[in-house]
Amino acid sequence: MCSRCGRPQRAGAGRCAACGAVLPDAPLPLRTGSPVAGPFLSAELAGGRVLVGEGNRLSFRPGASATPFLFELPGLRRLSLVHRPRYEALALTVGALGVLPFVPVAPARVLLGLLALVGVVLALLVRRYTLVLDSGQGETRWDLGPVLRGSPMELRVRTAWRTLTDVVRARGIEVREPPSEGSAPRA
Repeated sequence: MCSRCGRPQRAGAGRCAACGAVLPDAPLPLRTGSPVAGPFLSAELAGGRVLVGEGNRLSFRPGASATPFLFELPGLRRLSLVHRPRYEALALTVGALGVLPFVPVAPARVLLGLLALVGVVLALLVRRYTLVLDSGQGETRWDLGPVLRGSPMELRVRTAWRTLTDVVRARGIEVREPPSEGSAPRA
């Protein structure tokens, strides 16, 4: 991993392929058979977020220029994915409806009504995903970002989740699945 931008790098590369920073000397990755064992997970998510799993470590970069957070898988006791509607969008609705009685002009009232409606639609169509890593001594929460329901980005988040759950279950770690549409939560 590049210590400057957090992106995974090929073994033996002298400089980061993404930012050009000088890479520290690191041991070559383990080999299984003839091909080089690489990351088991690499997902580019909403807002420039990146989730990478390699060896015994998960790395999460919350933005393009942010320093990545690291989590060692041997310390993981429980993993879960939480998703919720984007309640922040309802603030738009509340604000528009709160001002509406004080606006005497009809076109402005219609505009505020439309703004309130946009807030409700956004709350219904956009989800915020959070990956929760429980070490037994506390939780680490990584905000995977807001995602439009049914979009390719939601599919990318769900695919990364399935890959990650397969890996941690193989290590005997408890996984809490997010509830499906119209079903109760599972453990």
